[in-house]
Amino acid sequence: MRRLLELVLIEQGYTVIAAGDGLEGMELWERLNPALVLTDLKMPKADGLEVLDFRNRRFQQVPLILLTAYGTIQSAVAAMKQGAYDYLTKPVDHEQLVTVVAGALTAAREQKEIASDMQCKPETMIGSSAVMRQVQENISLIAGTMMSVLLTGESGTGKELAARAIHANSARHSGPFTRVNCAAIPRDLLESELFGHRRGSFTGAVSNRQGAFDHADGGTLFLDEIGDLPLELQPKLLHAVEEKAVTPVGTAASRKVDVKIIAATNRDLDRMVQQGQFRNDLYFRLNTFHLHLPPLRERGNDILELIDHFLAMFRKEKGGINMRLSPAAQQLFLHYFWPGNVRELRNVLERTVLICDKSTITPDMLPEKMKYPFRQDVEQQTVPPHDLPTHEKQLILSALNQCEWNKTRSANHLGITRNTLRYRIRKYGLDRLK
Repeated sequence: MRRLLELVLIEQGYTVIAAGDGLEGMELWERLNPALVLTDLKMPKADGLEVLDFRNRRFQQVPLILLTAYGTIQSAVAAMKQGAYDYLTKPVDHEQLVTVVAGALTAAREQKEIASDMQCKPETMIGSSAVMRQVQENISLIAGTMMSVLLTGESGTGKELAARAIHANSARHSGPFTRVNCAAIPRDLLESELFGHRRGSFTGAVSNRQGAFDHADGGTLFLDEIGDLPLELQPKLLHAVEEKAVTPVGTAASRKVDVKIIAATNRDLDRMVQQGQFRNDLYFRLNTFHLHLPPLRERGNDILELIDHFLAMFRKEKGGINMRLSPAAQQLFLHYFWPGNVRELRNVLERTVLICDKSTITPDMLPEKMKYPFRQDVEQQTVPPHDLPTHEKQLILSALNQCEWNKTRSANHLGITRNTLRYRIRKYGLDRLK
């Protein structure tokens, strides 16, 4: 069947490389960097879910299509939730195969064009507020240096976009940009992922493998979620950062690499250092230049610029009419707390564009968490910027009273986390009013 599918795709003009099992497939993937991967779900040595996990860790922009027997469709559907593009049931209909492959390649190409449009100059860090102008200036400043950069900020504030902007505006822009999510890779695989390994160094190491430092040689290595790096791996990372040299698992020999290091976290590394959870020397080595990404709620009217940007992007991606916010909807966007920051804003707009069949986005199209407690007279609400703290205090107090001071329910109504609510209660002294 593998040979038959190969012939069908070759007849359509594609260059096809075939592998007899998942392990061989991943080795070929790493060497040849294909535009699309088609994999069976049940295979020897490494199954389709292991191949999908490999894709999610290393090649997130490459679409993956699963082949599955009728009895394992449920597993294929679950795999789509983890990032698979689509699945086909065996025996495979050849016309459906050609259609799905063409659609996946088109979608990947469009996503690449969209990402290219957004990247990666400082001015694409959208926002003209004072705090964002400072971020843009700092990106331009540090892009021309080899110093390590630590990006901090809440989840969804754009740390990866900032890292890509630093890389794209540096002399290394033609080199690779390699991202490693330290929180997403199992602890026992992270050392190999970073530094590589030699064949036979551990169970499953059937061949030599390069690590992220090698892949980033001549470019930039982005260590995302660095606060989740296991303590036992931190000395080895410190050595790699200081000496610009890596020692693969299973060997004592080091080799030099030429990489610029950018690390990012939403955790408090200062406190982690004090608590012995993060090495002090590694922290200072990574934190040669500290760049903080502000939360969306502190960026004023930047949110309106971001809304315009995302609406234009979705129109280009999905086609359709120009959309705008009604005055009432605009007030909801301006006054919402945005715990998920720019990522949450994008998700809300993408969902809204999907269900909106008119040119104007109105409050009834928005998630309930954004409308509460603005259900009454929302059209008449205007809050001057200097009154926003007072307004936020009133909203929190209103939610607490309506939920009988149940913090979990109040946080859910406000669309924020329970810890954020507790912080705001202390900040405004509301616990004295209970």
